[in-house]
Amino acid sequence: MMQNKAAFYFANLGADVMRCALAAESKNVKGYQSSLDRAYSSLRYIAKENRPEAYEEGLLLLRGLQYARESLTLPAFRENLNAVIEPFAMRLSLA
Repeated sequence: MMQNKAAFYFANLGADVMRCALAAESKNVKGYQSSLDRAYSSLRYIAKENRPEAYEEGLLLLRGLQYARESLTLPAFRENLNAVIEPFAMRLSLA
C-alpha cells in the first residue's frame, strides 16, 4: 500500500503537465488534449487525498500552462516545471 498518495499523484500531475507543454509546442492538439485530460484526472485524485495545498498547487500548474501557451513561453515553462514539482512532491511525502 502506498504511504503517500498525494505526493505520487502530484508527481504524476507534473508529468501530465510536461506532456501537455511538449504537445502544445509541437502543435499536437490531440496529444495536448489527451495529456490535459490526464492532468485533470490526476488533480481529482489529489483532491480525494484531502491535501488542499497540493490541489491548489496543481491548479496553479494548470493555470501556468495555459498562460505559457498564450504568451508563447512554453520552453521557459518546461524548464522551470521540474524545479517546482520535485520539491513540492518531496514536501508532501514528508508531511
